[in-house]
Amino acid sequence: YMPHWEEFISAINGYQHTLKCVNKDVRYVRYRTCLSLFNMELPNRVLDSLSRGLETTHFESISLHNNSFGENGIDFLLSYMQNNPILEELHLGENPIDKSDDFDQLCEMVQEHPSLEHIELIGCNGEELNGFEMLCSIINVGSKKLKEIDLTDNGIGTGGSTFLSDFLATNPILKRLTLVGNRFNDEDATLIAAALKHNTNLISLDLQENDMMTRVGWEALYKAEFDDTSLNSAADSNHMCQIDYPNELTEMDGREQNRKGV
Repeated sequence: YMPHWEEFISAINGYQHTLKCVNKDVRYVRYRTCLSLFNMELPNRVLDSLSRGLETTHFESISLHNNSFGENGIDFLLSYMQNNPILEELHLGENPIDKSDDFDQLCEMVQEHPSLEHIELIGCNGEELNGFEMLCSIINVGSKKLKEIDLTDNGIGTGGSTFLSDFLATNPILKRLTLVGNRFNDEDATLIAAALKHNTNLISLDLQENDMMTRVGWEALYKAEFDDTSLNSAADSNHMCQIDYPNELTEMDGREQNRKGV
């Protein structure tokens, strides 16, 4: 299989200026050079070749999903980030980070990188990693630079901590926060809803598939976005953040449609 990889790397190096991809989100009109490797194993020999071949080929976005590359894959990723000063987006999915030291190194790289503003770690909490500690670490190192954070499916539960809501209440530069499929509950949702009253920068929040959240939590979030108790409460609501609600909440969906139609 190596000749095919060598040919692929050679093609990238010779054709790099025309490699463009478009984010499908119509609200995010921005062309980026992008390297995406989905659902293919990246054994050590391939990682070594990629590392050498990409030393001078800089993409603005890299996506690595379900590659079964383990610790060596993390080393490759860290090396690529260090050698690539124009990287803006890092997408890592279904590639568990098993060692806390590896995650700490990734966080240091996020903090030090000159242009990174979007990080996606989907299903990456490995053997030694705690989901909530992942969230706290990413926020701590990226609070002044990251505009998008996606930590879907990492088993994140706050255990009653107000760290996330306290962070959101400071009105950081973060634009999009995706925490789908974790362990947030109604108490967390209520705290986040209160924080949104002080936040004018966040434009997208997705907490779907957090099974510990009930209608109580979703109602609190809805009221933060649009409290129709009175004209004053409606005016004081958060008019910037778009919250994604579960499809089964039909009553709330109906009110959302009414609000948009006003």
